[in-house]
Amino acid sequence: MEWVRISMMRILKKIARKVYLLKKFKSFDVKGISVFGVNSSPVKFTDVNDLVNAHFEEKSTLDHICKNTIQNALQRLSNKQAIIIETGSSAWGTNSSLLFDCYVSSFGGRFESVDIRIEPLIALQGQCSSNTHLNCDDSISFLNKWSSKNKGVKIDLLYLDSWDVDWANPNPSALHGLAEFLAASEHMQLGSLLLIDDTPKNEDFYIASKIDRPDFSDYFTKNGFYPGKGSLVKQLLLSLGRGREIAHQYQLLWEF
Repeated sequence: MEWVRISMMRILKKIARKVYLLKKFKSFDVKGISVFGVNSSPVKFTDVNDLVNAHFEEKSTLDHICKNTIQNALQRLSNKQAIIIETGSSAWGTNSSLLFDCYVSSFGGRFESVDIRIEPLIALQGQCSSNTHLNCDDSISFLNKWSSKNKGVKIDLLYLDSWDVDWANPNPSALHGLAEFLAASEHMQLGSLLLIDDTPKNEDFYIASKIDRPDFSDYFTKNGFYPGKGSLVKQLLLSLGRGREIAHQYQLLWEF
C-alpha cells in the first residue's frame, strides 16, 4: 500500500540521517556540542509515581534494581519544577535521560545531560522536550563550565552515572565521581538531592545486580567500604558531616 511505502521511506530517511550525523561527528572533536530536545508533544503526568511506573514499565522493567531509589529521589522533588543535571546520558538501560526529561516537561524546570559520547545526544534529541539540553563533553569540564555560568543556582537533583565501573579496578570510576561532585558541590544547597548509580551498599546488592565481579572482601578489609562510583563521595560527605543518607541500595541517595 502507498501509505506503507511512504512510512517506510520516512523511517529509512531518519535512519540514514542519524548514520550520516554519527559519521560526520566522529570525523572531528565533538566535545562542546549541545542541542535542545525537539519533541514538541511529550507525554505529561500530574503524579510523579505514575510517571516513574509508566517509564519503567515501558522503557525498562518494573523490578529494576534502580527503580526504588530513582522513584524516591523524584518523589522528594514534590511535583515541583526542578533543575536536574545528569552525567552519563542514558538512551538505553534505565533510560534515565528520558525519565528526567519527562519530569521537567510535566512539572517544569530544566534538565541538563552530558555524555562524552555523541551517540546518546543523537538518539535522545528527537525524544526529549525543549526543557532538556543535551551536551557532548567531558562531564567534569561541563560541570565546571556550568558552575561558572550559574553562580548561586541550586541544583535540585544531581545524578552521577558516567565512567562505567571496572569492578576489577574500581578506583578510577570512584575518583571521577568524586571530581564530578566537587565540580558541582557549591550548587548542592539545602534540600538538594544527590543520586549516584553503581554504588552498591554491600555484597548483597552486587549479587542482586548480577555484576560479574571479583571477591570484594579484600577491598572492604583495606578500605572499610565497598567500591562503586559514589564510594569516595559518600566517605567525603560522612567525614564532613554534610547532609544525610536517604537510601543506599545499588544506588546512593543523599540529601543536603
